[in-house]
Amino acid sequence: MNILIIGCGRLGSRLAKKLDRLGHDIAVVDRQVEAFENLDESFSGITFTGNPIDLEILRAAGIESCDAVAATTPEDNLNITVCQIARKIFHIENVVARISDPSREEIFSTLGLRCICHTNLACDVLESALTQPADENRMLTFGTHTLSFSMRPAERRMLGMNLNMLHLPDEKVLGVLRKDGSVLLYSDPCHIVVEDGDQILYTRLAD
Repeated sequence: MNILIIGCGRLGSRLAKKLDRLGHDIAVVDRQVEAFENLDESFSGITFTGNPIDLEILRAAGIESCDAVAATTPEDNLNITVCQIARKIFHIENVVARISDPSREEIFSTLGLRCICHTNLACDVLESALTQPADENRMLTFGTHTLSFSMRPAERRMLGMNLNMLHLPDEKVLGVLRKDGSVLLYSDPCHIVVEDGDQILYTRLAD
């Protein structure tokens, strides 16, 4: 995919590096040239310095041929404006805005904008860490290898996502435990969509 990332701070640079490693074509725009120091030497994408709501800067960064745009700056209004420009002027449907204010996430989501609120995400993770029992991990040994299993509540950001989108580099999803007690196991192709109240079963190689 051709992906344009607005903002090269901690979040934007991390996202750019991760997508670059996955083989996507990445362009990054930031107002400050110093921000690109957050990218390492292995980054193969391109960078542009300038105002991200300047149409000529966006065109120079290749927005007209982009498949997706992510606005990751610390400024909610700027991120929303960039996403509106991408959708309304350049007709890009796959746009995502980073949002700090939870109330704004709700408002803009009703307008059809995809928003990721890091305040809500952090709250979900902290709530899970505080309320889950410390001994929730279980171990099973097969021959010379040990697998760790854990069950964690589905986070708000996961709702509506297919299970095949939840795999992490060091963890795999085995299935879900529904509120009614039923268990759905992962299979390929997977047609399980995460619902509110689901518990996600993960496994990883522990040894």
